Amino acid sequence: MDKIKTFLAYLEEENIKRCVLLTRENINYFLESYPPTNALLTFNREEEKVVLHLSKLEYRGFQDWDREIEVAPMEDIKDVVRGCDGVEETFPLKYIKYLAQGYKVVSRKLLEMRSVKTEREIEFIKRASRISRKGMEYGIECLNKEGITEMELAGEIEYMMKKMGSIKPAFDSIVISDRKTALPHGMPSQDVVKNIVLIDIGAVYRGYCSDITRTVILKENSRYREIYQLVSEVKGIVEDHLREGVPVRELDKLAREAMGEYRRYFIHSLGHGVGVSVHEEPSISSKAEEDKTLKRNMVITVEPGIYLEDFGVRIEDLYLIKKNGFMRL
Repeated sequence: MDKIKTFLAYLEEENIKRCVLLTRENINYFLESYPPTNALLTFNREEEKVVLHLSKLEYRGFQDWDREIEVAPMEDIKDVVRGCDGVEETFPLKYIKYLAQGYKVVSRKLLEMRSVKTEREIEFIKRASRISRKGMEYGIECLNKEGITEMELAGEIEYMMKKMGSIKPAFDSIVISDRKTALPHGMPSQDVVKNIVLIDIGAVYRGYCSDITRTVILKENSRYREIYQLVSEVKGIVEDHLREGVPVRELDKLAREAMGEYRRYFIHSLGHGVGVSVHEEPSISSKAEEDKTLKRNMVITVEPGIYLEDFGVRIEDLYLIKKNGFMRL
Protein backbone atom coordinates (compact mmCIF):
# COMPACT_ATOMS: atom_id res chain seq x y z
CA MET A 1 0.00 0.00 0.00
CA ASP A 2 1.46 3.36 -1.03
CA LYS A 3 0.20 5.06 2.12
CA ILE A 4 2.18 2.62 4.29
CA LYS A 5 5.34 3.25 2.26
CA THR A 6 4.76 7.00 2.51
CA PHE A 7 4.36 6.84 6.27
CA LEU A 8 7.42 4.61 6.74
CA ALA A 9 9.43 7.09 4.67
CA TYR A 10 8.21 9.90 6.93
CA LEU A 11 9.27 7.93 10.03
CA GLU A 12 12.74 7.55 8.51
CA GLU A 13 12.95 11.31 7.85
CA GLU A 14 12.00 12.00 11.47
CA ASN A 15 14.31 9.25 12.78
CA ILE A 16 11.37 7.48 14.45
CA LYS A 17 12.11 3.79 14.90
CA ARG A 18 8.76 2.48 16.13
CA CYS A 19 5.40 4.25 15.98
CA VAL A 20 2.12 3.17 17.61
CA LEU A 21 -1.40 4.27 16.65
CA LEU A 22 -4.41 3.82 18.93
CA THR A 23 -6.97 6.08 17.25
CA ARG A 24 -9.58 4.03 15.41
CA GLU A 25 -9.75 6.52 12.53
CA ASN A 26 -6.01 6.32 11.89
CA ILE A 27 -6.00 2.54 12.13
CA ASN A 28 -8.99 2.49 9.75
CA TYR A 29 -7.02 4.69 7.34
CA PHE A 30 -4.24 2.14 6.95
CA LEU A 31 -6.44 -0.96 7.07
CA GLU A 32 -9.01 0.56 4.70
CA SER A 33 -11.50 -1.44 6.72
CA TYR A 34 -13.47 -0.66 9.87
CA PRO A 35 -11.16 -1.79 12.69
CA PRO A 36 -11.97 -3.91 15.73
CA THR A 37 -12.73 -2.09 18.96
CA ASN A 38 -9.56 -3.16 20.80
CA ALA A 39 -6.71 -2.67 18.36
CA LEU A 40 -3.31 -1.00 18.08
CA LEU A 41 -1.25 -0.54 14.94
CA THR A 42 2.55 -0.39 15.07
CA PHE A 43 5.08 0.60 12.41
CA ASN A 44 8.58 -0.78 12.82
CA ARG A 45 10.60 1.38 10.48
CA GLU A 46 13.87 -0.54 10.74
CA GLU A 47 12.18 -3.86 9.92
CA GLU A 48 9.67 -2.23 7.53
CA LYS A 49 6.95 -4.15 9.31
CA VAL A 50 3.39 -3.09 10.18
CA VAL A 51 1.47 -5.09 12.79
CA LEU A 52 -2.17 -4.96 13.88
CA HIS A 53 -2.28 -5.92 17.56
CA LEU A 54 -5.60 -7.36 18.72
CA SER A 55 -7.05 -8.44 22.02
CA LYS A 56 -8.08 -12.06 22.52
CA LEU A 57 -11.70 -11.00 21.92
CA GLU A 58 -10.87 -9.82 18.40
CA TYR A 59 -7.92 -11.97 17.28
CA ARG A 60 -9.85 -15.06 16.16
CA GLY A 61 -11.78 -13.05 13.59
CA PHE A 62 -8.56 -11.83 11.91
CA GLN A 63 -6.40 -14.96 11.86
CA ASP A 64 -6.99 -15.39 8.12
CA TRP A 65 -6.07 -11.77 7.32
CA ASP A 66 -4.09 -11.86 4.08
CA ARG A 67 -3.00 -8.24 3.71
CA GLU A 68 0.56 -6.93 4.04
CA ILE A 69 -0.28 -5.83 7.58
CA GLU A 70 0.53 -8.61 10.02
CA VAL A 71 -1.86 -9.56 12.83
CA ALA A 72 -0.74 -10.52 16.32
CA PRO A 73 -2.53 -11.24 19.61
CA MET A 74 -2.07 -8.66 22.36
CA GLU A 75 -1.86 -9.52 26.04
CA ASP A 76 -1.37 -6.01 27.43
CA ILE A 77 -1.31 -2.58 25.77
CA LYS A 78 1.75 -1.49 27.72
CA ASP A 79 3.75 -4.33 26.21
CA VAL A 80 2.97 -3.02 22.71
CA VAL A 81 3.66 0.67 23.38
CA ARG A 82 6.84 0.04 25.40
CA GLY A 83 9.81 1.69 23.71
CA CYS A 84 7.81 3.37 20.95
CA ASP A 85 9.13 6.79 19.93
CA GLY A 86 6.29 7.89 17.64
CA VAL A 87 2.73 8.54 18.88
CA GLU A 88 -0.48 10.46 18.15
CA GLU A 89 -1.29 13.65 20.03
CA THR A 90 -4.22 11.83 21.69
CA PHE A 91 -1.95 9.17 23.23
CA PRO A 92 -3.27 8.25 26.72
CA LEU A 93 -1.35 9.83 29.58
CA LYS A 94 -1.33 6.61 31.60
CA TYR A 95 0.93 4.92 29.05
CA ILE A 96 3.41 7.74 28.45
CA LYS A 97 5.86 6.31 30.99
CA TYR A 98 6.37 3.29 28.70
CA LEU A 99 7.45 5.38 25.68
CA ALA A 100 11.04 5.99 24.64
CA GLN A 101 12.56 9.27 25.76
CA GLY A 102 12.30 12.03 23.16
CA TYR A 103 9.24 10.53 21.49
CA LYS A 104 7.67 12.52 18.64
CA VAL A 105 4.04 13.25 17.73
CA VAL A 106 3.03 12.18 14.21
CA SER A 107 -0.56 13.49 14.09
CA ARG A 108 0.09 16.41 11.74
CA LYS A 109 1.57 14.09 9.10
CA LEU A 110 -1.38 11.70 9.42
CA LEU A 111 -3.91 14.53 8.97
CA GLU A 112 -1.98 15.74 5.92
CA MET A 113 -1.96 12.25 4.38
CA ARG A 114 -5.63 11.66 5.13
CA SER A 115 -6.69 14.93 3.47
CA VAL A 116 -5.97 13.62 -0.06
CA LYS A 117 -7.85 10.43 -0.90
CA THR A 118 -6.74 7.38 -2.85
CA GLU A 119 -8.96 5.98 -5.61
CA ARG A 120 -9.99 3.16 -3.28
CA GLU A 121 -10.95 5.60 -0.53
CA ILE A 122 -12.94 7.68 -2.99
CA GLU A 123 -14.96 4.60 -3.94
CA PHE A 124 -15.74 3.92 -0.27
CA ILE A 125 -16.86 7.53 0.25
CA LYS A 126 -18.99 7.38 -2.90
CA ARG A 127 -20.68 4.28 -1.50
CA ALA A 128 -21.28 6.00 1.85
CA SER A 129 -22.67 9.01 -0.05
CA ARG A 130 -25.13 6.87 -2.00
CA ILE A 131 -26.33 5.36 1.26
CA SER A 132 -26.87 8.73 2.94
CA ARG A 133 -28.61 10.09 -0.16
CA LYS A 134 -31.03 7.15 -0.07
CA GLY A 135 -31.53 7.76 3.65
CA MET A 136 -32.30 11.41 2.97
CA GLU A 137 -34.76 10.61 0.17
CA TYR A 138 -36.52 8.11 2.42
CA GLY A 139 -36.58 10.59 5.30
CA ILE A 140 -38.23 13.22 3.13
CA GLU A 141 -40.83 10.64 2.06
CA CYS A 142 -41.51 9.95 5.75
CA LEU A 143 -42.48 13.59 6.24
CA ASN A 144 -45.84 12.59 4.73
CA LYS A 145 -46.58 10.55 7.89
CA GLU A 146 -48.93 12.64 9.99
CA GLY A 147 -47.65 13.32 13.50
CA ILE A 148 -44.15 11.94 12.96
CA THR A 149 -41.71 13.17 15.61
CA GLU A 150 -38.12 14.26 15.15
CA MET A 151 -36.89 11.14 16.96
CA GLU A 152 -39.06 8.85 14.85
CA LEU A 153 -37.85 10.49 11.65
CA ALA A 154 -34.21 10.14 12.73
CA GLY A 155 -34.84 6.47 13.52
CA GLU A 156 -36.45 5.82 10.13
CA ILE A 157 -33.49 7.41 8.34
CA GLU A 158 -30.87 5.52 10.33
CA TYR A 159 -32.75 2.25 9.82
CA MET A 160 -32.78 2.80 6.05
CA MET A 161 -29.05 3.59 6.01
CA LYS A 162 -28.38 0.39 7.96
CA LYS A 163 -30.42 -1.58 5.44
CA MET A 164 -28.32 -0.04 2.67
CA GLY A 165 -25.04 -1.15 4.27
CA SER A 166 -23.98 1.64 6.64
CA ILE A 167 -21.99 0.35 9.63
CA LYS A 168 -23.37 3.17 11.79
CA PRO A 169 -24.30 6.86 11.49
CA ALA A 170 -21.23 8.99 10.82
CA PHE A 171 -22.39 11.24 13.68
CA ASP A 172 -25.48 11.81 15.82
CA SER A 173 -28.21 12.46 13.25
CA ILE A 174 -29.58 16.00 13.34
CA VAL A 175 -33.32 16.02 12.66
CA ILE A 176 -34.89 19.21 13.98
CA SER A 177 -37.87 21.33 13.03
CA ASP A 178 -39.61 24.67 13.51
CA ARG A 179 -37.72 27.09 15.80
CA LYS A 180 -35.06 24.48 16.63
CA THR A 181 -33.69 24.75 13.08
CA ALA A 182 -31.98 27.92 14.34
CA LEU A 183 -29.62 25.61 16.30
CA PRO A 184 -26.92 24.32 13.91
CA HIS A 185 -26.30 21.18 15.99
CA GLY A 186 -29.69 20.77 17.63
CA MET A 187 -30.73 17.26 18.64
CA PRO A 188 -33.98 15.49 17.74
CA SER A 189 -36.72 15.27 20.38
CA GLN A 190 -40.26 13.92 20.76
CA ASP A 191 -41.60 17.12 19.18
CA VAL A 192 -43.81 16.57 16.15
CA VAL A 193 -42.14 17.77 12.96
CA LYS A 194 -43.76 20.96 11.65
CA ASN A 195 -43.29 24.08 9.51
CA ILE A 196 -39.65 23.61 8.48
CA VAL A 197 -37.24 20.73 9.09
CA LEU A 198 -33.45 20.47 8.90
CA ILE A 199 -31.96 16.99 8.35
CA ASP A 200 -28.18 16.49 8.62
CA ILE A 201 -27.06 12.86 8.33
CA GLY A 202 -24.10 10.69 7.37
CA ALA A 203 -23.37 7.03 6.68
CA VAL A 204 -20.23 4.95 7.25
CA TYR A 205 -19.03 2.39 4.71
CA ARG A 206 -15.79 0.44 5.40
CA GLY A 207 -15.08 3.14 7.99
CA TYR A 208 -15.40 6.01 5.49
CA CYS A 209 -17.99 8.72 6.09
CA SER A 210 -20.48 10.82 4.17
CA ASP A 211 -22.29 14.02 5.16
CA ILE A 212 -25.42 15.60 3.67
CA THR A 213 -27.88 18.25 4.88
CA ARG A 214 -31.25 19.29 3.51
CA THR A 215 -33.76 21.84 4.74
CA VAL A 216 -37.38 21.14 3.80
CA ILE A 217 -40.12 23.75 3.93
CA LEU A 218 -43.36 22.07 5.06
CA LYS A 219 -45.50 25.19 5.48
CA GLU A 220 -45.11 27.91 2.87
CA ASN A 221 -43.64 31.05 4.40
CA SER A 222 -42.09 33.99 2.53
CA ARG A 223 -39.24 34.33 5.05
CA TYR A 224 -38.43 30.62 4.88
CA ARG A 225 -38.40 30.86 1.11
CA GLU A 226 -36.22 33.98 0.99
CA ILE A 227 -33.53 32.54 3.25
CA TYR A 228 -33.66 29.13 1.57
CA GLN A 229 -33.12 30.68 -1.86
CA LEU A 230 -30.24 32.82 -0.58
CA VAL A 231 -28.45 29.83 1.00
CA SER A 232 -28.95 27.82 -2.20
CA GLU A 233 -27.55 30.68 -4.31
CA VAL A 234 -24.52 31.05 -2.03
CA LYS A 235 -23.81 27.33 -2.33
CA GLY A 236 -23.97 27.62 -6.13
CA ILE A 237 -21.56 30.57 -6.12
CA VAL A 238 -19.05 28.59 -4.07
CA GLU A 239 -19.41 25.57 -6.38
CA ASP A 240 -18.34 27.77 -9.30
CA HIS A 241 -14.96 28.20 -7.59
CA LEU A 242 -14.30 24.60 -6.51
CA ARG A 243 -11.13 23.33 -8.17
CA GLU A 244 -7.54 22.41 -7.40
CA GLY A 245 -5.40 25.32 -6.19
CA VAL A 246 -8.14 27.57 -4.79
CA PRO A 247 -7.30 28.97 -1.30
CA VAL A 248 -9.82 27.66 1.23
CA ARG A 249 -9.96 31.05 2.98
CA GLU A 250 -11.19 32.61 -0.25
CA LEU A 251 -14.10 30.17 -0.46
CA ASP A 252 -15.26 31.04 3.06
CA LYS A 253 -14.89 34.77 2.34
CA LEU A 254 -16.80 34.41 -0.92
CA ALA A 255 -19.74 32.73 0.82
CA ARG A 256 -19.99 35.41 3.51
CA GLU A 257 -19.82 38.25 0.99
CA ALA A 258 -22.59 36.62 -1.05
CA MET A 259 -24.84 36.55 2.03
CA GLY A 260 -24.85 40.34 2.25
CA GLU A 261 -26.72 41.60 5.31
CA TYR A 262 -27.25 38.03 6.52
CA ARG A 263 -23.55 37.18 6.84
CA ARG A 264 -23.62 37.73 10.62
CA TYR A 265 -26.11 34.85 10.87
CA PHE A 266 -23.64 32.42 9.28
CA ILE A 267 -22.01 31.20 12.49
CA HIS A 268 -19.84 28.25 11.45
CA SER A 269 -17.19 27.52 8.83
CA LEU A 270 -18.16 26.87 5.23
CA GLY A 271 -17.10 23.24 5.18
CA HIS A 272 -14.58 20.55 6.05
CA GLY A 273 -12.81 17.50 4.77
CA VAL A 274 -14.46 14.07 5.07
CA GLY A 275 -12.83 10.65 5.20
CA VAL A 276 -12.37 8.15 8.02
CA SER A 277 -13.60 11.01 10.21
CA VAL A 278 -16.58 13.16 9.29
CA HIS A 279 -14.56 16.25 10.20
CA GLU A 280 -10.96 16.29 9.02
CA GLU A 281 -8.57 18.39 6.97
CA PRO A 282 -8.98 20.70 5.22
CA SER A 283 -11.13 23.08 7.24
CA ILE A 284 -12.89 25.41 4.78
CA SER A 285 -12.68 28.38 7.10
CA SER A 286 -11.52 31.98 7.38
CA LYS A 287 -9.24 30.72 10.17
CA ALA A 288 -7.41 28.27 7.90
CA GLU A 289 -3.73 28.79 7.16
CA GLU A 290 -3.21 31.37 4.41
CA ASP A 291 -1.39 28.95 2.13
CA LYS A 292 -3.99 26.14 2.52
CA THR A 293 -5.45 25.33 -0.89
CA LEU A 294 -7.71 22.68 -2.35
CA LYS A 295 -5.89 19.69 -3.80
CA ARG A 296 -7.00 17.15 -6.34
CA ASN A 297 -8.74 14.16 -4.70
CA MET A 298 -9.64 16.02 -1.54
CA VAL A 299 -13.22 15.30 -0.45
CA ILE A 300 -14.91 18.26 1.21
CA THR A 301 -18.32 19.54 2.24
CA VAL A 302 -19.81 22.91 1.39
CA GLU A 303 -22.52 23.80 3.90
CA PRO A 304 -23.61 27.44 3.98
CA GLY A 305 -26.24 28.18 6.62
CA ILE A 306 -28.20 31.12 7.98
CA TYR A 307 -29.62 30.90 11.49
CA LEU A 308 -32.13 33.56 12.49
CA GLU A 309 -33.89 33.85 15.84
CA ASP A 310 -36.87 31.67 14.95
CA PHE A 311 -35.58 29.34 12.21
CA GLY A 312 -32.52 28.34 10.23
CA VAL A 313 -31.57 26.94 6.82
CA ARG A 314 -28.53 24.83 5.90
CA ILE A 315 -27.81 22.93 2.68
CA GLU A 316 -24.78 20.64 2.44
CA ASP A 317 -23.26 18.41 -0.20
CA LEU A 318 -20.05 16.42 -0.54
CA TYR A 319 -17.54 17.17 -3.32
CA LEU A 320 -14.55 15.42 -4.85
CA ILE A 321 -12.04 18.09 -5.93
CA LYS A 322 -10.62 17.76 -9.42
CA LYS A 323 -7.98 19.68 -11.36
CA ASN A 324 -10.48 21.90 -13.16
CA GLY A 325 -13.64 21.49 -11.10
CA PHE A 326 -15.40 18.96 -8.92
CA MET A 327 -17.69 15.95 -8.76
CA ARG A 328 -20.67 16.19 -6.44
CA LEU A 329 -20.84 12.95 -4.51
